[in-house]
Amino acid sequence: MKSVVMLCLILWPLSAFSQERFEYGVSNSIVAIEPVPEARAILNRQAKSGAPEKSELSVQAYVDSQERIADTFRRPIPDRIAEFAHGDD
Repeated sequence: MKSVVMLCLILWPLSAFSQERFEYGVSNSIVAIEPVPEARAILNRQAKSGAPEKSELSVQAYVDSQERIADTFRRPIPDRIAEFAHGDD
């Protein structure tokens, strides 16, 4: 029994040499590369371009917008939208 197992272990790797050799590795098929979605291509291009030389917004406009955003988080959430629309603000 051991000799049969040993013979199989020796012949099994040798059988790989007798098989057909494929041009593309271990199979005869090429994996198709899927096209990159347009949004991903734009984001990749933007990432490769690096940081802009100067900001599109002025510093003051950026600070003002951040202050307005911060103010919205300081106010309590109204029970009804009408209270917010017709409130004291």
